[in-house]
Amino acid sequence: MNKPLKIIITGLLAGFVSEGILGALFVSPFIKSILYNPAIQSQLFIEITPQRNVPVSIIGIIILSIIHAWLYTIFAKSIPGTTWVKKGLFWGLTIWLMFWVFQEWFIYHTLLNEPLILNALELVLLLIGSFVEGLIIAFVFRKELVAKEKHDTIEI
Repeated sequence: MNKPLKIIITGLLAGFVSEGILGALFVSPFIKSILYNPAIQSQLFIEITPQRNVPVSIIGIIILSIIHAWLYTIFAKSIPGTTWVKKGLFWGLTIWLMFWVFQEWFIYHTLLNEPLILNALELVLLLIGSFVEGLIIAFVFRKELVAKEKHDTIEI
């Protein structure tokens, strides 16, 4: 399979699986009862979030995972870790730090007035999804990384 197609398929797979897990977590009765509890959640959050176009949001995030897969192929050799699992976990942490933390702060906290404790709960859940995404991407590209490292080795 050529590399661009592999990147696209990997990104779609990683995005679909991680979003499926996040979807299951966020709609679970326990989590939903906390996030939509009017005693602790902002009224603005409760009013606005049901109006969002969830399918469009999910499709956009899944497509964004293609970029995550592509960037992984560029930076894989420099990502900390000696195994695909360690690299995948680090890549998941990177995705989380660069995307989800920003989103939680600037959209949910500053715009929708969501309390920090609820931001923290969401960030824990989002970290799980990010780890899954990073692990899937690293798993798919694990052989290329080994082959590239062997090719980069200079034998004397």
